[in-house]
Amino acid sequence: MPRSKALKEVGYDAATNRLRVRFRHGGLYDYFAVSPEVVRGLLESAHPWTEWRDEITRHPYRRLE
Repeated sequence: MPRSKALKEVGYDAATNRLRVRFRHGGLYDYFAVSPEVVRGLLESAHPWTEWRDEITRHPYRRLE
């Protein structure tokens, strides 16, 4: 993933379609039912959170910290 101003770390569990995102400003979130295509787009984007935020945040999520 290119350097992002918003995202610090991103992980994906393909078995459960769970995307885990740690933000630079703080906060760790799990997003559920995220397709592999969306994750691939996020990881390949020059501006990952700017371009993919709306798509990702429409999924159910849980804040972990």
